[in-house]
Amino acid sequence: MSKEVIINNPDTLADSEYFLGCLLLVVGLPLLSALLCRLFPARRQNVITTLSSLLLLTGLAAAANMLRMVYDTHVVLKFPWFHLGDLSFSTGFFVDRTSALMAVLVLFVSFLVHIYSTRYMKDDGALSRYYAMLGFFTFSMLGIVLTIDLLTMFVFWELVGFSSYMLIGHWQHLPSAATAARKAFVMNRIGDVGFIVGLMIYWVQSGSFDIYLLTFIDGNNPEFISDYSQGLQTAGALCLFCGVIGKSAQFPLFTWLPDAMEGPTPVSALIHAATMVAAGVFMLVRLHALFTPASLDVVALTGVVTALLAALAALAQTDLKKILAYSTISQLGFMVMAVGAGAPDAAYLHLFTHAFFKACLFLCAGSVIHALHEAQHGTHAHFDVQDVRNLGGLRHKLPFTFAAFVVSGAALAGLPFFSGFLSKDAILTALLYWKGETFSWRWLVFGGAFLVSFLTALYTFRLIAKVFLGEERETTSLTVHEPSWHMRGPIALLALGSFWFFVSWNPLNYHGWLYQPAKADENFHSALLVFISGAWVLIAGAVAYYIFRQPRTAHVPLLLNSFYIDKLYTQTVATRTYALALLTEKIDRRWIDGFLHYVAYGQVTLAHLTGWFDRVIIDGTVNALAALVRTVGSFTRSFQGGKIQLYIFWSVLAIIIFLIWTLF
Repeated sequence: MSKEVIINNPDTLADSEYFLGCLLLVVGLPLLSALLCRLFPARRQNVITTLSSLLLLTGLAAAANMLRMVYDTHVVLKFPWFHLGDLSFSTGFFVDRTSALMAVLVLFVSFLVHIYSTRYMKDDGALSRYYAMLGFFTFSMLGIVLTIDLLTMFVFWELVGFSSYMLIGHWQHLPSAATAARKAFVMNRIGDVGFIVGLMIYWVQSGSFDIYLLTFIDGNNPEFISDYSQGLQTAGALCLFCGVIGKSAQFPLFTWLPDAMEGPTPVSALIHAATMVAAGVFMLVRLHALFTPASLDVVALTGVVTALLAALAALAQTDLKKILAYSTISQLGFMVMAVGAGAPDAAYLHLFTHAFFKACLFLCAGSVIHALHEAQHGTHAHFDVQDVRNLGGLRHKLPFTFAAFVVSGAALAGLPFFSGFLSKDAILTALLYWKGETFSWRWLVFGGAFLVSFLTALYTFRLIAKVFLGEERETTSLTVHEPSWHMRGPIALLALGSFWFFVSWNPLNYHGWLYQPAKADENFHSALLVFISGAWVLIAGAVAYYIFRQPRTAHVPLLLNSFYIDKLYTQTVATRTYALALLTEKIDRRWIDGFLHYVAYGQVTLAHLTGWFDRVIIDGTVNALAALVRTVGSFTRSFQGGKIQLYIFWSVLAIIIFLIWTLF
């Protein structure tokens, strides 16, 4: 198979075959893990967990090596895919620092989730299916990250949706899990309709799905796209953004993500940190050059609305995992806001830091849930272990989990000396330059971002207080123990990644190996902004202590029910869709099926009539003619019977007839 290889700087990638081998390991090993895990029954737990974890670890090592090779360059591998008439479609890989680092992140988090799940899911009856889908989920996400063309990206985009559907609904015996999986699948398909339309628009514009050609020719203005109208470019970008809205849970399609918490907690960590919801933000960063100023304004507005609504909703939730889910939605809105402000690198930085502290938070939540469930066995204490109103005082019983939760929570809140502070500050700085000096609606977006950072710290401190601080409530009589090293090890590594030094050596400056501002004027880092954002978080902590120090606090139904958006969907879209479905079913049954039945009855009747006509008229005529010919033949044959008397008789008769004819 012929292929095209483009290497930006051959000196930095001397051994292309070695690079190709690493690339194939990165993509192929998670898929191999998925295939092999399905071959083993659930009772072979040790084989499944060990094999899948080793394959993921090997893939992670290959991805790290691949990142080293492409850190200052990029590699394009293209080969023919299929032909459709005169059209030729190709696919391949586009690997640069952005995609290689994302691949490392995906494999790292997935590997830790695999290790964590060895104990969290040890009693699960469908362990082979669970690990198979984890591997397939990872493979699908890597396909999105490393592919070179939009069409292949869409294929992997759908595979990610399928994988999430299977994992969210892993506990199929629970009606709530099955409902949540269907909801996630349907709402993502709504956004994917826009994605498909966007693909068509860019194909019409450029005749290509190649991401490298679409984004890397002539900087941010590809030559073969610049000739088309701004309106068409804007429409194409917004259609692609519809896919992001569904996949990354942006307003108005964000209500599926809190319900997705019905799946296993390790799955939640993987979805929220490195796959699924991260796919949309990654695509925005990857395709940022295709977005026009008008479309970027829509992106920024969508991001700030999503971030605000989700942060407010998180304040009123009582379910431990749902609080973290709304937190993820809000942080994704923060990233989308940064892309809309023309700072995709800042959004990518926050995506990177968010993966560590959010995965850590979810795994800590899983440890709390797992420990309390085990403690409930053999006791008469039956309460919802995910309801934060039943918790409290767990810092004494789960000190390791408490410490890791505080570290990752501090990163989420944006406290100095943690990674979240640096990435959040990078976004706020980008928004500061983006809003301009003249007052406009962009100032409201900037103000909304500051308010979101305040609310983030508020609900984070509330969550820590409700779960770990204060007095014990329902857990007083329980003997709770820390989980095994299989669960503590991944938590420790993720908590370590929540500190500042993985981003920059300077704990108060986000400039480092991972992020360098593209604009020269952004090289000036506002010390005042750092001070304000840090003080803002501390004020939020004080407010949280004042409001949430009481065990029971008032709840706002509007926030608890997520602004009744689901109810609005149910009473408008869902109800009308159901009514339309009933109407179309009735039309189909009474009119379309009735018409088809009448057509069928008519055809059967016509067949019977034609059969009768063929049998009686046509066959009867043919048979009558045959009988007539046979009779005439028999009659004429009698003339030559071989008897002289007959010959004389016929001769006399013929003479008589002739005489009569001539005389008369």
